[in-house]
Amino acid sequence: MPHLLPVLRLLRVGTLFSPAADVTASLAVLGLPWNGTAVGAVAAGTLLYAGGMVWNDVADRRLDAVQRPERPLPRGDVTPAFAVGLGGLLFAAALLVSPCRGHHALLAALILLYDFGSKRLGWLSAPLMGSLRALNLGTALAIADTAPPAAVQALWIASGCYGVYILAVTLLGIFEDEPNVRGRAVAAVQSAPPLVALAGIAAVQQSFWPAPALALLPALWFLRRNTRLGTWDQPAIRRSMLFLLLGTMLYTALLALAAGRPWEAIAIAAGIAPARWIARRIALT
Repeated sequence: MPHLLPVLRLLRVGTLFSPAADVTASLAVLGLPWNGTAVGAVAAGTLLYAGGMVWNDVADRRLDAVQRPERPLPRGDVTPAFAVGLGGLLFAAALLVSPCRGHHALLAALILLYDFGSKRLGWLSAPLMGSLRALNLGTALAIADTAPPAAVQALWIASGCYGVYILAVTLLGIFEDEPNVRGRAVAAVQSAPPLVALAGIAAVQQSFWPAPALALLPALWFLRRNTRLGTWDQPAIRRSMLFLLLGTMLYTALLALAAGRPWEAIAIAAGIAPARWIARRIALT
């Protein structure tokens, strides 16, 4: 058995707050109560995400030996057999606790397609990852018997905006591996997430205050930072990806606030600080 730290690195444990926040925001937007079904949906989404991280490293272990030798598999901190077993266990646990197994089985299949086919899919891997996270944010649609039509429409819009947000972040990850990247292309892609996040929050709030107004400040800060940086090397792209990955939790917190569920918003926002603390010690990408 490997030590705990390499396993936490394999899981990218700092990112696991985000898929839990997705489903929490989904429940809030649709106005669903907290019960065993809701908890199972949050747990299943998080377990699938963790398993996807493990399977990603299994699929990329030879490439990572060249591009990311610090990861646990190329370093030899964990064995391929252990990683395969852990990935399978996490997926099985997700389907066991899921209240909507069809929905989560689809997510599991798409995760494996992304992990093992992304290098062959090339740029098509970005919309695939965007679709995965959009479906996770839309989980409440799979467990709700009935819901107000306006809330359903708002959740569809918010999920679509989230899909575009994650598509842009995935493109940044592709840029990170490219030896020569045009700065204008990086800056253009990075402009999309804060703008679509504002649109998604506004669709749920149906007014400017409070959630869209609160979202405007970090969006303007990030866009200003984006325009002032002239050189986009690998470290600069990684920093932007860190901000945007943590920004997913700000997005979902503000979605919950816009839906009139302040306690869910506070709970999601409270996860940003530990996620940031972990990110300083365990890479999110």
